[in-house]
Amino acid sequence: MRNILSKIQFSSTKFSISFFITPTSVKNVLQNSISHICISLIMIAILNYPLFPHETDRFHTVFHIRENEELFLWSRHLEFHVLDLSQFMVKWKKYCREVKQSPEWPWLTMLSAVDSRTKKIDEEMVHELEGIAMTEQEILEALEEWQSLSVTPENRYAYEMRLKWLLDQLSNIRSSREEGRQEGLQEAIRKMNEKGMSVAEIANILDITEKDVREHLKG
Repeated sequence: MRNILSKIQFSSTKFSISFFITPTSVKNVLQNSISHICISLIMIAILNYPLFPHETDRFHTVFHIRENEELFLWSRHLEFHVLDLSQFMVKWKKYCREVKQSPEWPWLTMLSAVDSRTKKIDEEMVHELEGIAMTEQEILEALEEWQSLSVTPENRYAYEMRLKWLLDQLSNIRSSREEGRQEGLQEAIRKMNEKGMSVAEIANILDITEKDVREHLKG
């Protein structure tokens, strides 16, 4: 499970939303389930201005930390994303069909359609967003949750509990699959043994140890 820390900054003409997706404290939330998750640190910065105006015109850029001379990654679990809403709107207006092929376009459309500070609404984007919401339930739910997003302790606790429940469901599915795999393996070993195959032959065919074969036969 991951913990999402948000930071919102405003100036007279600019705003930025930064999300730091980090491992949640094992002691506080997931003492038993954390082993099932690949822990990463991801920073997502959502801006309404170009951070690299001379380097690129892409609206989504991804960065990693690399060694200066040999350029190998410091960690594949550490990455930084920059989403430029101003560039996204330019691309959306000019290349709407191409932008729609990007998996993040519904979420960026949601963020770009309404400027709550200036009270300006992009009618075309709102219309597009309404069309998406009618066919994609996730977008509709995201719209509702975005309006009520808060970093209060109560809301954060409820959010963590919801993710914990989802994680537990995932762990249960994995456990069921593993149990099914073990049952299938035991049945295969039993049938091979009934056909007169030796423990060594069974172990060689199934690529397991002879000790495992004997344990399955005992079971």
